[in-house]
Amino acid sequence: MPRGPLPKDKTNLVGHRDNNLTMLNGGRNMPIPKPNSRWTTKTIRYWKAYWDSELASTAQVVDLPAFYRLFQYYDEAERANRTIARQGNAGLLAEGSKGQAVINPLIQLTLKLEEKILRLEQELGLTPLARQRLGIAFGEAQMGFQQLQQLLQEDNKEIADPRLKQLEEE
Repeated sequence: MPRGPLPKDKTNLVGHRDNNLTMLNGGRNMPIPKPNSRWTTKTIRYWKAYWDSELASTAQVVDLPAFYRLFQYYDEAERANRTIARQGNAGLLAEGSKGQAVINPLIQLTLKLEEKILRLEQELGLTPLARQRLGIAFGEAQMGFQQLQQLLQEDNKEIADPRLKQLEEE
């Protein structure tokens, strides 16, 4: 009875089967980018806090447009929330084109911005779950590159199946 196709040589594995790791030099090697001067002080504070954190070491130069876009969304959401707060309860509803009560367009804008912010935060690894999915760890949880490579190599070793041993003995 055939066993199926022969496994590929481990040097020819591609895609999700290729478990070789490549170490990338991250953000610690690049200068801290300047924040947009038109952002609110709160957004600028968030920008500086990010680039001063350990997480910034995972950033690449090619990621900068996404980071600027994310912090622009933060800024727009902050400004919209401030305006809504200033309007109070009277600003929750607005009058539609036919005189009906509709949700304030600023609230709708804020909700759309929050969706975009969440998506970018996940892609850039800015939430704990996103970091876990991307394999980013800090402090004691961080595994050395060599240790991880060794674990992956050991994982490829064949394990003797006790059921096969029993069949061979019979």
